[in-house]
Amino acid sequence: MKDYKIPTLNINKFSDKEFSLYSFSARDYRKLHIVNENLIKLSDLLEEKYKAGKEIGSENYMKKSKYRFLKTVNISKNYILDETSIEYCKPENKIFPKKNEILIVKDGAGDGLGEVALYPYDNLENLDSLSAGIIAINIKEEKRYYVFGLLKSNHFKNYIDLNTAQGSTIRHAKLIALDYKIPFPTTNNHQNPEKIEKLVSLITQNIIDKEEKINEKNQKIDKLIEKELRENQKSGNNFKYSYPKISEIKKESRLDTGIYEKEFKEIDFLIKNYEGGYFSLLSKYSANRGQNLQISNIGDSIYSNIEKTNFYRLFTNVELTDKRTISSYRWLGNKNKLTLIPKKTIFLSADGTVGRCIYIDDAGKSITNIHPWIINKINKNDRDFEDILVSMFLGFLYTKKYYEKIKDKANGGGIKLNHLQKYLIIPNFPDSKQQKIAKEYYNKIDCNQNLTLDNYLELEKARNDQLGIFQLNMEIFTLREKLEDIIDKIINDQKIELNLNY
Repeated sequence: MKDYKIPTLNINKFSDKEFSLYSFSARDYRKLHIVNENLIKLSDLLEEKYKAGKEIGSENYMKKSKYRFLKTVNISKNYILDETSIEYCKPENKIFPKKNEILIVKDGAGDGLGEVALYPYDNLENLDSLSAGIIAINIKEEKRYYVFGLLKSNHFKNYIDLNTAQGSTIRHAKLIALDYKIPFPTTNNHQNPEKIEKLVSLITQNIIDKEEKINEKNQKIDKLIEKELRENQKSGNNFKYSYPKISEIKKESRLDTGIYEKEFKEIDFLIKNYEGGYFSLLSKYSANRGQNLQISNIGDSIYSNIEKTNFYRLFTNVELTDKRTISSYRWLGNKNKLTLIPKKTIFLSADGTVGRCIYIDDAGKSITNIHPWIINKINKNDRDFEDILVSMFLGFLYTKKYYEKIKDKANGGGIKLNHLQKYLIIPNFPDSKQQKIAKEYYNKIDCNQNLTLDNYLELEKARNDQLGIFQLNMEIFTLREKLEDIIDKIINDQKIELNLNY
């Protein structure tokens, strides 16, 4: 925590049974720092008793079902439920979440333990159920978003980590979260503490709305692309699927079945039969891999999860999401001059989760590693919407599992240069359609002026409707940092300025 001096440990403490029975592990001597004494235990803020999820048994999993089984992987750094990877099951669910309940990971590995998310659906038909690694709580409405903002803080994550036993891959926090003491603003923070509480609540709701808008705009982009493709096919040609001929297999020189499957053939046909024509990606764009950041190439580096002066900002395939966004940043310190991500770059995941794609207008002092493709227009111009459309279309192919059909199957799989040359083709949409699709991803809108506690959420939601996915993504980072700073001051009982601007 800021302004907190880490105490030294006297040798006599090692023989004090209070400290983990003579432990020599440094982590056993940690204490969670908090100055604020205006605390309320989380369990005392519940509207009703908590719900603990239950397992359903492996025999109850199904690939095709309307019933979903939510697991700890669906609760991430996002404020709302992460539906990137969903499991489906038989209608034998046991514990069902309700709209606006807060889901907390009580069993997890790595950074997953203690993650929190808001459940956004009515779930009236009990289509979603919870696994045993999750507890669901219903906070009193007037305190819900303030409490949720506190539970998304690093302080809560540190509390869960500190109070959960070590020594296993999957750690079990049990119901420790319910004992967490929520700090509330005092007159030391502001002459009107209720205003600070409302500020935290409003920022939290703004972040939630931005995440919801990102989901909506992604769906809209993919629907617009598919609609344009399907409604503008050359007349007289209809897609018909047939098994591959020997001549086709010889031409492809590949025996893996992906490129001969119906799903791949149909997308390939829709692009090539589009009445506006199409072009090969590498006929207009260059493609290069990012820089090799191994010690053998650039020497020793220092990595950090927090921003540091003169460090490079780093993001890789790991930080790309299915929603055409970046989940987080890291920072890398190195004495050498490293290769920055160029302006107006299409950033395509080449390894790992292949095919995730974003467009970056200007990444500043940012770098990446060797695992993505850095794609840039060969003949530069000011028609940025063309680059954005290409990025959105490459992302559309990801939703169609196109890359799974064409990628290498050996050594973990990946998209190599020959795949870009041979299989990635882009339809020539009219400028008006390109601009319409691009606007959903990249659209700058000035920040609201004269924001007050009374008009903040209404004005911000209206503005969120207009912003592009990229702008929403970047503003979420800004608001998270702002919220973390406010919460840090509440914990330390320090003065807080009532500032609603970004």
